[in-house]
Amino acid sequence: MDKYTAFFHHFTEAVVILNWQGVIIYQNPAFGRLALSRDEKKALAAEGRALAERMKEQKVAFQVELPGGAFVAVMSPIIDERSQPAAMLCVLRRQASVDGLQARLAEAERRLQLIVEHSSDYVLIFSRHRELSYIPPSWKRKTNKRPPVSYDEVLAFVHPDDVPVVTQKLDELYDTYEAQTAEFRKRDGHGEWVWMEAQGKAIVDEAGVLDCVIVTVKNISERKQYEEKLRQLAYFDSLTGIANRSYFERHIDELIASGTPFALCYLDFDKFKWINDHFSHQAGDYFLREAVKRVRQALRHGDFFARVGGDEFVLLLPNITKTEMTALAERLVSSFHEPFYYDKQLIQSTLSIGIAFFTKDSDRIEQVMKYADQALYEVKERGRNGYAFYRPTEHRHAVIEQDLPFAIMRGQFYLCYQPKVRLAKGRAMGVEALLRWRHPALGDIPPLDFIPLAEESGFIFEITLWVLERACRQVKEWERKFPGLKLAVNLSPFLLNRPELVEHVKRILRETGLAPDRLILEVTESGLMENIETGRHILTELQRLGVQAAIDDFGTGFSSLAYIRNLPVSLLKIDRSFIQGIAENSKDATIVDTIIHLAKSLDIEVLAEGVETESQVALLSQMDCDYAQGFYFSRSLEAEKLQQWLEEHNRNACGEPPA
Repeated sequence: MDKYTAFFHHFTEAVVILNWQGVIIYQNPAFGRLALSRDEKKALAAEGRALAERMKEQKVAFQVELPGGAFVAVMSPIIDERSQPAAMLCVLRRQASVDGLQARLAEAERRLQLIVEHSSDYVLIFSRHRELSYIPPSWKRKTNKRPPVSYDEVLAFVHPDDVPVVTQKLDELYDTYEAQTAEFRKRDGHGEWVWMEAQGKAIVDEAGVLDCVIVTVKNISERKQYEEKLRQLAYFDSLTGIANRSYFERHIDELIASGTPFALCYLDFDKFKWINDHFSHQAGDYFLREAVKRVRQALRHGDFFARVGGDEFVLLLPNITKTEMTALAERLVSSFHEPFYYDKQLIQSTLSIGIAFFTKDSDRIEQVMKYADQALYEVKERGRNGYAFYRPTEHRHAVIEQDLPFAIMRGQFYLCYQPKVRLAKGRAMGVEALLRWRHPALGDIPPLDFIPLAEESGFIFEITLWVLERACRQVKEWERKFPGLKLAVNLSPFLLNRPELVEHVKRILRETGLAPDRLILEVTESGLMENIETGRHILTELQRLGVQAAIDDFGTGFSSLAYIRNLPVSLLKIDRSFIQGIAENSKDATIVDTIIHLAKSLDIEVLAEGVETESQVALLSQMDCDYAQGFYFSRSLEAEKLQQWLEEHNRNACGEPPA
């Protein structure tokens, strides 16, 4: 009995334990304070004995009159280790206390009812059979509904588009008992659709059986309005109201992911800058808003219109044929023939459109965008006020040929630099300047696409002088940070019969302040052999200035060192075609090794081009090659990025800690 004594000793309720024959075997102090007589105890024991047989394993409660007043006795069986009833536990509570509890419970229910009725949120209770068993009084008054309400009747209040998600969430809640949240629309008292949020929770009993589902529903229309404002700020242009660049990029990704073909159109509102300058920025803003309206009026449902920059506009037109696109483009262009009016002033503008198709023209979106830009450039070149579809390569070649003489004047050329590394010490010994052309319509044009045209037209001379002047000035600027850095510039074979080149090189070195011994002019082996006499003369004159000469792509032409003995050459560049296979092909390795050792015997340094792997670097080092360049070290980079590369590479080569 010790375990019962310890457990019930401090109970405020009177507790007594009787054996199965009705004999009291334990009573706690609270029971003793009732001061029952022996007869009253016997009566209680008799009551317990009478209930014993019909109790079995059930709990029973009954009222009993005792000297201290009316009590409620609750009797429960105590089960032993063999799962058999061994005794009865009797707990006595004063009837007044029970009545007080019931009164407090009723008061609590009343208060809960008031809270529910006056809350801005709805509280709904669904039965285990999915019937609405509790409806807030305010909802009863509005809907004239009384529980139980069927599941379908509840869904009738939900916006048809939102019924699937509400159904799915409720199904999940009943199937898994996991809490669920759903957003949906319902009509308010004025018949307008308002946004609501429902949060559902399953209530289960001790046995894990579903008792009911409680759903709280609150109005989130204000939150939705703020979310929509944020979406407008994030994805829409504040001036025109159409999509911005972020939304455009997101939408184009969605179209591509879904495999939808589309036309991409770049739009240019002609004379927009003139309108801003001639009238005012306010007039310019007005014009843009009105121009956007005209475009939108001509579009189909599902077409996408975005402002991706200050005066850059783009259309995405899904599933449109070329015939349909032609008709739309003509409507758009024609719509701008009607003038605009701002503050009693007439504003005249036209529309230019460049069009390309995904995936017909290309399955790479970057290329399609470039093609649409090229088409727009064509429209501008022929006088604006029209549209053009992207046309393939023959048009591109014509544009390159036409625009090449103006590339310098228009600032379209720029330089990249690729580092050359000294294999013995790992530091960069120099850089090679590489010409690049970024065309406004064609994008980046590879040198192989325009250098031959420049050589044929003779424009290569002016281009080379431009490269020399820019590159010498850049390397001179770097000299403070990278002392001893050398510059290599490619020399076209067509320049080896232009004696005036020497004077121009002398002038450029003088004007930029770069020391002559910091400049290396590279000539291809085959190009030099085609102009051997004039080439020897020009290279000799340059050598007298202190400028070095290098043979580029060595091994692809005559591959003979005999003629080099009589040329002022200080460096051989082994062609990348031999370097690529030296780690796997013994013949290539033998050729490279032979060139290196023969060059050394003539006191000529050697550089390996196109180095891409660590095994190539290791093998070239074993062969005593002086220098290397290639993607293993770095791709060609614009000046700012190349400077960062040089700083980091040289610091690592010297073992210095990072800055």
